[in-house]
Amino acid sequence: MTRLEFDKKIKELDLTRKTFAEIANVSYSGISTNWKDDKEIPSWVEPFLYYYEKSKTFDTFLSAIEKYKDKD
Repeated sequence: MTRLEFDKKIKELDLTRKTFAEIANVSYSGISTNWKDDKEIPSWVEPFLYYYEKSKTFDTFLSAIEKYKDKD
């Protein structure tokens, strides 16, 4: 994953670089400075985003179930 792909993916997930840095407990300045447009970013980032997206989807699903759980 390149930084351009990273930026596209976090945008799809309604994240900013700053919120990603807070969630992943990494330096925001490190993302902006060290992750260059044409270079590969750290290998852990892509699976991290995959599981973040999966978790977000699951949370949405659970919220929908809770909404109708007590409707009898």
